[in-house]
Amino acid sequence: MKTRLLLVSLSVMLTACSASLPHQYVCEDNQSFDAMVTSDQALVRFGDAEYQLPRIRSASGVMYELEDKSVGLYTKGKEGMLVVGDVTLRECVMQP
Repeated sequence: MKTRLLLVSLSVMLTACSASLPHQYVCEDNQSFDAMVTSDQALVRFGDAEYQLPRIRSASGVMYELEDKSVGLYTKGKEGMLVVGDVTLRECVMQP
């Protein structure tokens, strides 16, 4: 029930702000992605694709990752890294 409520909330938020998600990250090579994170999952938009990533246990920082590890968002403070398949966006900084 809790997961279903969270999914509905994310869906409503996306509908309300379909142009962009609340946080934009700009990375070392000037590539960027948008993200919305909650305590137990992240919604990431990179290119034309959107990914819903569950939070996983980490020793430091926060990690969101698909079960097959094909997509992952790794953050600590305002810095992050996004991995989508063979593409890795490094040294990403959340924009104000």
